[in-house]
Amino acid sequence: MASDLDLFYLNTLRQLVREGVMDPASSLLCVCAGERDHRTLKEVGFPNVTLTNLETRWELENPGTHKVAYADVEDLTFPDKSFDFVIAHSGLHHCASPHRGLLEMHRVARKGVLVFEPRDSLVSRLGVRLGFGQDYETAAVALSADRVSGGWRNGPVPNYVYRWTEREIEKTIRSATPWMVCGFRYFHATRPPSGAASRRNPWIRLGLRLAIPLAKVLGRLVSSQTNCFAFLVTQPSPGKGSPPWIRWNSSEPTLDPEWARRQYRQ
Repeated sequence: MASDLDLFYLNTLRQLVREGVMDPASSLLCVCAGERDHRTLKEVGFPNVTLTNLETRWELENPGTHKVAYADVEDLTFPDKSFDFVIAHSGLHHCASPHRGLLEMHRVARKGVLVFEPRDSLVSRLGVRLGFGQDYETAAVALSADRVSGGWRNGPVPNYVYRWTEREIEKTIRSATPWMVCGFRYFHATRPPSGAASRRNPWIRLGLRLAIPLAKVLGRLVSSQTNCFAFLVTQPSPGKGSPPWIRWNSSEPTLDPEWARRQYRQ
């Protein structure tokens, strides 16, 4: 049922399908995945999905056409450009290197990556300082059923909650693939911090009930002050969308000598 899914996740996917950015027939790789990803992608209408995470043995109740596999997002074994799109929902901040995970997603995607992550905003930092949020995600481990997963690299150690900014994402992608001009698009949302509602301290629970409605209003007025967001990084078609100083020799990018001669004294 859609009612028990993450509506921000669900509605962002629906919007991208409605706009024609993502085709339901696309091949998808979903990393750091779980049952919720399976149900969300099925609800939107994506049949060609491979779901992976660090669990060596896991199954879906009703997999349908979806496949599951073991894979480490920080060291994916898939060849370059194996899937149309690669998706991660609230998983990269559990990595030892979230940047490495993002770049591995970028490497195996043909068309783009879609990522949902915490956003590094002033409101988020203030929430941590006031005890509403966490710098280390102890709640993810403490509230798990077996208490041995859900943390750093899906293990029992609470992970640091790495929060991103738009500028950081663009610098990371451009540094890794300077021969292509990628597109960047952002979707913002304000959500209750994970585990905050389960804290024993009643003042934190009361403060959260008062703060979240105010934070949502602020987020609608100033999108940079939301505490979470999604970012879509799209890739140009092969051989297209390169900076003007790039020339392609077969499939390898290099500096165009003609462009260089026009720009610089030799």
